[in-house]
Formats: sequence, structure tokens, C-alpha cells
Amino acid sequence: MIQILSSYDTRNKLSNLRKEAELLLCCARTHLNFSTTELLKTLLQENIDWEYLLNIAHCHKVMPLLYWSLKNTCSSSVPQAEFDKLRNYFQSNNYSNLILTQELIKLLRLFESQKIPVIPFKGPVLAASIYRNLSLRRIGDLDILVQQQDFQKVADLLSAQGYKLKIDVPWECHFVRDDGSSNIDLHRDIVPKHLCCSVSDNYWWEHIEPFSLAGTKISNLTPEASLLILCLNGTKECWQSLNRICDVAELIRTHPEMDWNHIMEEFTILGCKRLISLGLILAGELLAAPLTEEVWQWVKSDSVAKSLAFQVREQLFSDSAQEIGEVERTIFHIKTRERLRDKFQSFLGLMNHSGWLTPTQKDLDFLSLPLFLYWLYFLIRPIRVLKDYGLSPLRKLLLPQ
Repeated sequence: MIQILSSYDTRNKLSNLRKEAELLLCCARTHLNFSTTELLKTLLQENIDWEYLLNIAHCHKVMPLLYWSLKNTCSSSVPQAEFDKLRNYFQSNNYSNLILTQELIKLLRLFESQKIPVIPFKGPVLAASIYRNLSLRRIGDLDILVQQQDFQKVADLLSAQGYKLKIDVPWECHFVRDDGSSNIDLHRDIVPKHLCCSVSDNYWWEHIEPFSLAGTKISNLTPEASLLILCLNGTKECWQSLNRICDVAELIRTHPEMDWNHIMEEFTILGCKRLISLGLILAGELLAAPLTEEVWQWVKSDSVAKSLAFQVREQLFSDSAQEIGEVERTIFHIKTRERLRDKFQSFLGLMNHSGWLTPTQKDLDFLSLPLFLYWLYFLIRPIRVLKDYGLSPLRKLLLPQ
């Protein structure tokens, strides 16, 4: 039995949702069913704040989908000036995506000539394999995963192609082309280790399949591995952007053949059930991603995942939403781990990679010390953080929901 949540159901999941946000949720998908189309037409009869709508669509990186859905359903109901803005953005985005796709294919051919295996993910590959249309997703950086033993060779090849290293963190290096036309995220791992402690380095290389990108045969991640990546990246960003949820919903729609029994078993063993459940709940409730009754019961069995989904939904379009602070982000990340050992490893990883224990200007302002006593700031920082946030974050982390 397939359970599809209608747009009407989605409306009841959010409190105080502006009609512009409702309209955006209707449009943030590649295909609209009858009920969603009817709701969209009804919303367009209301007094829409088009400046606000285009602003939130841009912030959530779903402008192409907004244009696509409006164009294919009821373009005559859109003011001409706003429709022109959307069309111009769509065309510009399409051109940019084509250029980035050509650059990616050129690099993949270069790596193949050197017999270096790589896995491109997100970007053009995601747009082509999940959205089935390069123009429907906004593409920023080009993400490429390489094995550790090949990392330096690929970095050298990128340098020879005019790319310069800008950022180097444990899981990836960020390269920028001299002319600014493209950026490359060269990955040692998909995300920081503390976000996927139990996923081995070999996991991704064991879950690839052939795919044709603009007529070029490449290695692409399987739908199941792609689901894990999308949920890991969404969790990393605390699901603050609608486009991350769109990716999950479109993956589910595009690959109905996925073996959900295997997915549920494998991700439970890996300790990733909660972060997968969170992504599926958001995709199902906000964008009516089709989930079987069995899968829906599986994801809903986790009360913490449901609580986190509620938190994300309430903040997604909130006018009062603020940038998530370091403490809140840490709590969110750790809560997405269901096993105690993974929570502990995530906590240690966050301490190591986020610089949480490194003194900041706030700590220096909290208490002025001479240079020879600077080491004391490493002890003062936890006290200052506790003073600013109190015990509430600790309670949120430790107490059941």
C-alpha cells in the first residue's frame, strides 16, 4: 500500500504558515498531482506577496522548481513582471549548470585517462539522475569523492587545470578555478566523520553503478547510498534549506524500485536509522514523497526523529528564525544519532573539528588575562558557554523527548 500525503495534509503539519510558503511547498517538486495543482490554483487567487515568495524561494534554493511548476500549471495567474524574473533566473541557472556539467565531464575524462577512480556526487549528477533535468536544480560546487591514496594526485591534476586550493578540512579540500567559473569540493569523505561514525570509507565504493551523464559513462552512487548522502548532508546543515528536502523527495519519486526492506535493515545496523527517518518524515510531510505504510511506520517509530522533524518544520519558514548557534547545532547533530557510542563519538568529533574548545573573542572579553595566562582560556571557555546558555542545552541533549 502506498501512502501519499496530500498538500492538505501538509498544511496541517505547520502552524501559522504563510500562504506564500504553502505555495512554495506546492511548487517545490518536479511533478504536481491533481490535488496539489488545485491547491496551487486556489492559493494563486489570493493576494500573494510576490517579493516575499521569490525571496524565500531564492533563500531555499528552489527558484528553478518554482518557475517550472508555475509555468506548467497556471502561468497566466502569475504577474508578468514576476514571471519574467523567474524565467530569467531559470534560463541563467540552466546555462550555468550546462557549463558546470561540461567542466565536470572534462575533469572526469582526465581522471579516467590517469586511471584514477572517482565518484562525482550532488551537483550535475544529482540533477540528472534524480530530477531528470539539469535545469531543475541549482548547482553550486562540483563534488568529487576520491580514495585516500589518490587524493594528492587528483589535487595536483586540479592545480594543473587552473584550480587553487582555498580551504583544507579533514574531509574535503575546496578548490577555486583561477577565472572563478567553477569550484571543486574534493572529498576524502562525504561529510565529517563525526556525522557518520559507523559508515566505513569503503561503503561508498561498494555502492556504485554506471550512469550516463550527457552521453558520458560515469560512476554514480546507488539510490540507497544517495539517500544516505542526502540525509547526511541535510543533517549537517540541520535541514535549514528546503532544497535538501526536495532532493530526498525526488529521489523517492524517481526510484520506486528501491528495496526498502534492505534499506531499513542496513541503516539500522549502521546506526543511521534516525537521520534517515528524519529526512523521510520531512520529505513525506512537506512534499508528499510516496512512502509505503511499512516505511512510514518504521520512521514514525522513532520519537526523537519526529521531534526533530517538528523542530525543522517550525523553523523552516519562520520569520523569527535565527541562525543556528554552535550549541544548538551540536545538540541537533548528536540527537540524530540513536546509539550511545555514536553520540559519544559524534561529540568528540564535534569538539575536535568545530573548534568548540578553542577560545574565541567572547572568551577574551569575558575575562581579560595577560598573555602568559592565555592557557587559562581553555578552562574559562566551558564556564563562559555555561553562563551564556545555562543547563538547558545539556538537558535537551540528555533527557528523552
